[in-house]
Amino acid sequence: MLSLSEEEVTRLRREFKLVLDVEVVPELCMRLSAELGGCLPRPTSIVSVYFDKPGYPLTSRALRSPEDCLKVRTKDYLPDLGAEGVQRVVLEVKRERHGLTQKRRVWVPRVQLQSVIRGSAGLLPLIAGGSLRPVLAVSYERHVYQSAQSWRVTVDRAIGYHPITAQLALSATTLTADRLEPAVFTDRHVVVEVKHLGDELPRWLAALHPGGRRPAYSKFAEGMARVHTFAADGVFGG
Repeated sequence: MLSLSEEEVTRLRREFKLVLDVEVVPELCMRLSAELGGCLPRPTSIVSVYFDKPGYPLTSRALRSPEDCLKVRTKDYLPDLGAEGVQRVVLEVKRERHGLTQKRRVWVPRVQLQSVIRGSAGLLPLIAGGSLRPVLAVSYERHVYQSAQSWRVTVDRAIGYHPITAQLALSATTLTADRLEPAVFTDRHVVVEVKHLGDELPRWLAALHPGGRRPAYSKFAEGMARVHTFAADGVFGG
C-alpha cells in the first residue's frame, strides 16, 4: 500500500538554510530544545538517493537556476517509526520556485520501488517517462525540532556523498549508510534548515535568515560536484 506523507509544512513551505561550523551548533540546539520545553529529539539516520535522466537535465537545471528547479529522490529512515515490519522508502519530488518549496511524497514498499520508478506517471506525474536512474547517494544524521505545525528546524550532521548503483538504490532491502560505497567526501559542517508556512517564526529564529548574503546550499548540487567531475564547476546550490 502507498500512503501520502506528511503534514502541511512538509508538502508546501518556505525555507532557508544555514551552513554552520560544528562549534556554534550546540548553542543553537539548546535554544531549539527550549522551544520544545527542554526536550532533546532523538537522531534519525537518513540515506537519500537522487535520480536524474540521461543527459542530466535535473542536475543542469539545479546548477543553472537553483531558485527554479526540480529534484527526484528516495529517502530511507532509520529508525522508521511507522514501518510496522515493512521495509519501505519515501519517493519524493521536490519543486523549488523563487523561495517556495513544494513536495509530493509517497511511501513505497521497497519490493515495489523499481516498478514504481519505471511506471511513475500515475503516481508522480512530474517524473513520468521511465528513464530515471540513480546518480548520487547522500547519508547524514538528522535531528528534528518542531513545537508547532507551522514550522520545523532540521539539523543535519556527518553529511557524506557516495556513488550509487541502480542495483543498490532499487534493492528490496532498506538502504543504510553502511551498505553504501565509502563516501567520496564527508562534510564537516552542519546544515540547518528552517522550514515554515510563512507564519511568524520566533523572533530569534527569524533573525537567522541569511537573506541574500550567502548562496543557497544544496546537498544535490554539492554531492554531484563531489561524485561527478562534470558538475564540479557549477555548484550554486538550491
